[in-house]
Amino acid sequence: MSTIERLSIQGIRSFGGNAGDNQMISFTSPVTLILGENGCGKTTVIECLKYALTGECPPGSDRGKNFVHDPKIFNLTDVLGQIKLEVRNVQGARLSICRSMKLGMRRGKITFETLDATLNYLNDDGDGKKAIDSISKRCADVDLVMSQFMGVSKAIINNVLLCHQEDSSWPLDEPKKLKEKFDAIFGISEYNKALERIIKMRKEEMDILKIKEADLRLEQHLKVEMEDKTMSLQKCQEKAKSIEEQCKQCEEEMAPIEERLQQIHKIEAEVGKYQAQKVELQTKQKNCQDQMNNLKKKIKTMFEGTLEELDSEIGNFGQKMTEKRTERREMEGKLNSVKKEEKSLQNRHNDVDKKRVVAIQQKQKEDDAKKKRADKLKAIGQQMNITIPEDLGDTTEEVAKILEEIKGVLATEQGKINETISQHDAEDQEIQTKIDQLRVEVAKLQESVGNLTKQKKAYEKESEQTEKKILEIEKSTQQLKVVSAKLKETEDCYEETSSKFNQEELRENIKKDKEAIKKLDADFRSVDERLTFLNSISKLVAELNLKEQELENREQEVRKVKSKHSGNFRKIFEEGKVVESNFQRHVKVTYEKSRRHIKELNNKINGLKLKEQRFEIKRKTLKDELQKAEKELEDCKETIFEKCRSTPYEELLTRSKTLLSKHQLELGAQKSAEAFYKQYLQKIEDEPYCPLCQKDMTTSEASGLTSELNDKIVDLPQNIDRLEKLIKEEQKKHDALLQLKPVIDKVAKLEQDIPKRKEDMKKLQDDLAECSKEIEGIQAQLADPTANMDLANSMMGDMSLLDEAIKQVTKSKDDIAKLKNKFPKEKDSENENTSIDEVQAQKTAISTELEEKRKTLEQNQQYYEKNMDALNKLRDLKNTLKDQQVKLQEGIQNLPQLQERQTELSQLLVALVTEMQDNQGKVGPIKSQLSATIKEKSQQKDSNRVKVNQMLMKLDTFKRMDQDVQRLHAEVLDYEKLTLDHKLKTFEESLKISKEELQKLADNIAEMTTKVEGIKQELANQESADRDLKDNRDLKILQQKSEDLKVKYDALIEELGKLDFSNVSKEKKELTSKRDKITVRKGELLGQSGEVKHQIRKLEKELASPKYRNSLMNYRRIYYEVEVTRKMVNDLGQHRVALEWALMQFHTEKMREINRLIREYWRLIYRGNDIDYIQIQTEEGKDASSLDKRRNYNYRVIQSKNNSEIEMRGRCSAGQRVLASLIIRMALAETFSSNCGVLALDEPTTNLDRNNILSLCDALNRIVEERQTQSNFMLIIITHDEAFISTLGKVNSYNRVFRNDECKSVIRRVKVA
Repeated sequence: MSTIERLSIQGIRSFGGNAGDNQMISFTSPVTLILGENGCGKTTVIECLKYALTGECPPGSDRGKNFVHDPKIFNLTDVLGQIKLEVRNVQGARLSICRSMKLGMRRGKITFETLDATLNYLNDDGDGKKAIDSISKRCADVDLVMSQFMGVSKAIINNVLLCHQEDSSWPLDEPKKLKEKFDAIFGISEYNKALERIIKMRKEEMDILKIKEADLRLEQHLKVEMEDKTMSLQKCQEKAKSIEEQCKQCEEEMAPIEERLQQIHKIEAEVGKYQAQKVELQTKQKNCQDQMNNLKKKIKTMFEGTLEELDSEIGNFGQKMTEKRTERREMEGKLNSVKKEEKSLQNRHNDVDKKRVVAIQQKQKEDDAKKKRADKLKAIGQQMNITIPEDLGDTTEEVAKILEEIKGVLATEQGKINETISQHDAEDQEIQTKIDQLRVEVAKLQESVGNLTKQKKAYEKESEQTEKKILEIEKSTQQLKVVSAKLKETEDCYEETSSKFNQEELRENIKKDKEAIKKLDADFRSVDERLTFLNSISKLVAELNLKEQELENREQEVRKVKSKHSGNFRKIFEEGKVVESNFQRHVKVTYEKSRRHIKELNNKINGLKLKEQRFEIKRKTLKDELQKAEKELEDCKETIFEKCRSTPYEELLTRSKTLLSKHQLELGAQKSAEAFYKQYLQKIEDEPYCPLCQKDMTTSEASGLTSELNDKIVDLPQNIDRLEKLIKEEQKKHDALLQLKPVIDKVAKLEQDIPKRKEDMKKLQDDLAECSKEIEGIQAQLADPTANMDLANSMMGDMSLLDEAIKQVTKSKDDIAKLKNKFPKEKDSENENTSIDEVQAQKTAISTELEEKRKTLEQNQQYYEKNMDALNKLRDLKNTLKDQQVKLQEGIQNLPQLQERQTELSQLLVALVTEMQDNQGKVGPIKSQLSATIKEKSQQKDSNRVKVNQMLMKLDTFKRMDQDVQRLHAEVLDYEKLTLDHKLKTFEESLKISKEELQKLADNIAEMTTKVEGIKQELANQESADRDLKDNRDLKILQQKSEDLKVKYDALIEELGKLDFSNVSKEKKELTSKRDKITVRKGELLGQSGEVKHQIRKLEKELASPKYRNSLMNYRRIYYEVEVTRKMVNDLGQHRVALEWALMQFHTEKMREINRLIREYWRLIYRGNDIDYIQIQTEEGKDASSLDKRRNYNYRVIQSKNNSEIEMRGRCSAGQRVLASLIIRMALAETFSSNCGVLALDEPTTNLDRNNILSLCDALNRIVEERQTQSNFMLIIITHDEAFISTLGKVNSYNRVFRNDECKSVIRRVKVA
């Protein structure tokens, strides 16, 4: 624990302000005694300690002006005051604080100024002290630092540990000041400020939360709109992307067609060129052949070589051979290149063949898909009872028609499921109503059982308490015997001690032993007896006056209470009944009578309230259903109005059907018109006459009609699109009207149900009004007994005081009579003529003369005092035992009343248990019925769920089968788009051409091989004639020319064959038709794309606006803010509840501990028998129950005697006031200063008698002995009573404070021998 080590004082009050006047006092553990006369400066030590620790000037110091040494005493202008204090905390750390102040005299006015306050953290270094850290008040809150260092609050230091003598009796001060002190000690004000701040913060956050929740709803609405627009934008973008892809697909399809048409144009040009070249080559080839025939007739041996070889042969045979070899190599190279060309062509042939195989496989898959589609359609037709033809064709129209029938069956099944679910919901609602009624009955019985259980627990608790009191009283019978035995033993011991010790005999022995002072001693006794007689008479008179004054006060108090409640007595007591005593008992009888009457009325009210509650539940349920039905009716009517406006539904539906049929007929006519127009035009082109009327037409008429029909054919796609859109829109309207049919039926049903429900509502409201009227009537009857009960309850406290005051009046009258009997009947004439002052003067003269001789009598006097103390202790013990005996006897007298009450409680408990069992017995069957109803609902719900699940499973099966058919249908459509038949035909034609080219290359290779072999043979023979060579040379030239022509001709024929002009013409016609179709489709797509892009731009513009662009971010931000604010509000509420609960617990625990210590110290110290104990009573303030007010407490000190508690303030003596205040401070110090072991008692024996001083010394000695184990415990006692110090036990030294010759206070440490 923290403690004080030493204090240095200079310039404070009577302590001098010079350097040599500095006074230091060291504090020792466990007791530091400060002794001195009045006015020497003892209390200044306490004031300096408090100022050093808290910085507060003592009371009555005029804000410090009277605290510093007065400069006028020594004719000074300025006086400096300084206080230095060294302390040690719980951890053993040491701290020194120095506070300086200045008092100045300026023009006759005194000014006080605080100079500085410095903190020094000290560290022991050998025998010296070393400051390791220094802090000025400019850098830190010195007062707060000191409180934290000592481990106690400022309020504890000021009001408990170092309380000023002038404020030492604050526990018995007026209630307002007492509350301020205790609130400061408990720190209630700071916590109340914290609670008010929490409440204010929570209220502000709740206001903010409401605003933010409204903002959140707005942002949520904007977010939903933004999401809807975003979804629409995404759909439009996807649609635009789809249209763009379709346009690209059209362009991709158009590109190869355009490319092919350009190639066809080139082919046509090349075909004309090749035909001219063919005729020219045929003529040249014929001439060359004639020349060759003539030369062959002349040549004997044909030269098989080339012309160059022949020239070389003619010129140089050797060279000829070399050239022949070169020719052979060249021929072989050509042969290899031709073979490579053959291989490349073979590879291309293989690639085309592979593609053909793939196309054949895809064609097979297409056939399989069609077959599976037919099988699936037949299977689903059997499941849905749809007629599917056995020879189902592959046309898309038939399949689409069947799919539409399947879609209709699915919609019908879904409608059946919805109707079944609605029927099941109605059945569940009916059973739920029955369950709610049973639950209300169960709740009523359970509530009744709960109320009876609470009442039973209250009676049982009261019975236990009564039983406990009876047991204690029965035990007290044995204790009474023990106490009586102890009392008798004590009286015997007291009589024995009194008989052994004779005061007169001891005085006689002293007179005999001191003959020298015999005469003076006799005179002293005579004077003393006369003085004692006069004093006894004066004391009796004074005591009689006090008793008479007290009697008058008591009687006045009785009259005051009676006059206060005179009107109330007439109200609560029966007419003509006069009560003179036992007011509290009579008021209790009235209270119980009113309470029973109120209970009967409350039972009636509770029954009616239960009935009203049932009606209210039914009314609310019916009201909710009615509101729901009206809202549903309004919504349905609004829906019908949105769809139909003011037009009747049936008329609108008929009109929609008619319009839809009309548009479909027009569409069929427009679609068949194109074929009709083209056929008509074809006939006109063949022969210019009208096919319908068989009338001939002129060329101009036929031309005009043809152009007009062509214009109509051009307009047909646009008209068809327009009609398809109209049909689609009208179909949507027709579907919407069909979906509106259930709503129409629902409106008719609701219009019938709502009036019936309103009639039921009106009936329930009438029942509720009647029930409320009955409750109000009974509540009016409650007014009188409630008023009487409240009046009796409010009078109960005053009645107990009135009964107590009447007893006190009776007791005071008896005391006055006894005092009057004590007066002597005859008065001594000598005593009557002599005044007390004269006798006192004689006694003073004799005592002055005997002063030197009293030392010889000291031993006998000590023996006398010792025996007197023993007799006093025995007398105190006898009085205590008598008090215990009286208390035990009073308890035994109350035993019959307690036993009678115990019997009554037992009977009440039996009646309550019987009623509880009846109610519990009723609960069981109703619960069983409720469980059976719930079980029935559950079973019905399960069966309904199974039925709905079966229907849903059937519908799911149909949907899965429909999905399979749709998937297969989509696959068939995809395969149809691939035009596999056309591809296969193209691949076969390509393969045929490749085979022909390969055959030609094979022939060429064979020919070249033959030539190579011929050259080899020619080289082998090596025989030829020169003429033959020349002829051969000419022939070779012609042959070469002929071969060149032939090659060119074959190449030309081959090129013409490759061009395949007939097929190309046919292909050109087909490609032109495809190009026209793709162009039309692309135009349609571009029109749709423009409309979609316009919608996209509109949506993007709307989404780019700030309202929608930041809606999601704003919604998330405000949502997070709302959640955080809601959590904050909840946390603040929980924190407030936790803090209030902690304060209540802390206050309750501390007050329980404080009162325990106060009772213990009071019984230990106080020697009177008029007060058993004292304690501090706390009461919650009137506004404590309000939610907006903080919990506060009112305090008062009460005293108890014979279990009667009254307020101590104004009823205690000065000594009791001092002792009570001292004990309360000691209890507060024990409770709140566990970290600080310092307690200062300034003049604790003020107004205390000798017995209470001795008991106080014993208590302090006991406290010191118990705390000796705590090295830091320190009790500082300031007194002027040396006898008090001598009774404290073993004291080795003390500090004496006195004034020196200069009237300055000086402190000296004195050792006791």
